[in-house]
Amino acid sequence: MNRYNEIFQKLITASRDWALGKREALEETREIRREIIEANHARYFENIPLYRKIAQEQGFGQSASIDAIKRHLMLDAGIFKSYEQGWLNSGDYVSMTGWLAGIFCHRINIDVSDADSIDGWIEKLGQGGIHVVYSSGTSGTFSFVPRKRQNWELARTANITGITPQILDRLKYGFTGRLFQSALQSKSPQALAELLGKRRLPGYDGVFLGFKKGRMGNQALMEELAPLFGQSAFLYEIPVEASGLRALRRGTGTPGERLLAGKLSEEVVDRKTQNYTRLIDFIEASTRKGRKTLIFGAPHQFKELLEVMCALNRSLSLNRGSLALVGGGWKSFTGEPVSRQALVEVLEDKLGLEREKVVEGYSMTEINLLMLRCRHGRFHIPPIVEPVLLDVELNPTGSQEGEGAFGFMDPLALDYPGFIVSADYVRMASGECECGLAGPAVTRIGRMPGSETKGCGAIMGSVGT
Repeated sequence: MNRYNEIFQKLITASRDWALGKREALEETREIRREIIEANHARYFENIPLYRKIAQEQGFGQSASIDAIKRHLMLDAGIFKSYEQGWLNSGDYVSMTGWLAGIFCHRINIDVSDADSIDGWIEKLGQGGIHVVYSSGTSGTFSFVPRKRQNWELARTANITGITPQILDRLKYGFTGRLFQSALQSKSPQALAELLGKRRLPGYDGVFLGFKKGRMGNQALMEELAPLFGQSAFLYEIPVEASGLRALRRGTGTPGERLLAGKLSEEVVDRKTQNYTRLIDFIEASTRKGRKTLIFGAPHQFKELLEVMCALNRSLSLNRGSLALVGGGWKSFTGEPVSRQALVEVLEDKLGLEREKVVEGYSMTEINLLMLRCRHGRFHIPPIVEPVLLDVELNPTGSQEGEGAFGFMDPLALDYPGFIVSADYVRMASGECECGLAGPAVTRIGRMPGSETKGCGAIMGSVGT
């Protein structure tokens, strides 16, 4: 792992330099990325039973070039939900653990026999050092992605060093910027992450349009971000329970799971106005104290926040330097589009938030990095990741421009197969952008035909429909 650690540090550092606008960093990352991807193939082949089986069926052994992997070994994201639904229905978490071991790079020697819920199972795995995050489509079929805690921390470091320069560029001032600008240039990625964790974000409070605790999608990211702020407030002051979510969408489960589903419905539907009002009061009090605010949530949750403000005839004027971080797709569960332009205009009107301070992120549970949308409408892909555009027959197009299924090769995916074809249908562009960043970028995001809407926001948006 020493060689791994060495090249990861080079890759993350080069990605930081790219985010700072140093174009030569793209070339630096290319060879490093190729080396890690090909090494990861060997790692998966040796340690992940499902991957080894697929590779052998395709005629590969422990060695494969990056081009061969693109053509033959890109795996459907469905592998993360390839278990039997009956195991969850019957609470057979021993079988679930056996399935998880088939897509995981390490042996799982954890006794889960007394787990009595999905959340209890995830907690047991967590106690054994396995960090499981899940996502769910509106059908309630969960994808489970396992990582060792060290892999989670590596991804966190990569995101902090890659995102911070882009956020600072949006702010243009404040943020006690000299400290962080200097740290960006001089400190190692780990030292920068530690500095941010210790000092927090000076002058900022966090507002999260989600649950106080949970392991699903944006929710897991909220839990990671919250400690970076002086004070944080959550829309829902209860944890989101996987068992309750599943029962809510599938209409099945034990009496205890159906009880959890009822509590979720009560919190999201019956207490909706009360919860949003509490957040509005928090933002107002924080603003009066001279604090800046970062609000993070899905588009439809921002829309609900603004609707409640209109109903209550409330408006806010956030302090200069405040930000809105939006992620999770621009359609509700019902397929109703949420207009980005209209939402930004209302955020300007009701929160006093400048247009360029509305930052949109794109990611998914199966990838370790967040892509931010620049002022010119491009989600720039950090050069840590190798994007793969695929045609309608899911063959690589060989180009990083045009439309197709979005695939990616994620070098940071050390613990599970990281060569994935997602269910997202995208338009990509490449070359230099007016914002100063170069390389491949996603300019439009949709879903492949027949794919369900994913994410906590989509499920919560469907409650009561």
